[in-house]
Amino acid sequence: MTLNNRPLLRIAAILALSAATTSAFAQSAEYRRGYDDGYAAGLREAGGGRGEGRGSRIFVEDAEYGTHFASCDARRAVRYQVERNRGTVRADNQLCGDPARGEPKRLRIVYRCGDSEAVRVVARENESVRLSCRR
Repeated sequence: MTLNNRPLLRIAAILALSAATTSAFAQSAEYRRGYDDGYAAGLREAGGGRGEGRGSRIFVEDAEYGTHFASCDARRAVRYQVERNRGTVRADNQLCGDPARGEPKRLRIVYRCGDSEAVRVVARENESVRLSCRR
């Protein structure tokens, strides 16, 4: 191999790695969504029905932010806020972007506590809602 071919080999290797990374990134969003859903279902199965109070867990089954015509999946961001803010979630564009610019939006959440019935809550844009397992 001559010295003149080494830069070309490096460029070819970088291009090959870039193509592989782009493909993996495109698949990772769908993989993450499936992983989150499976993880929540597993937690529900393993720890469901242990009663209310201190050991209760909130399981966010669905969260959608936007309008009737344009919305985004906010489950991941809502789950994060529930964990970090002790059940309080703020309905704003930080959840998953702005799916409908200039339009008033709502955050619709479906959650469970253990094996209880699903609870549905709605918050208007820039309002906060508290998810709770206490009745």
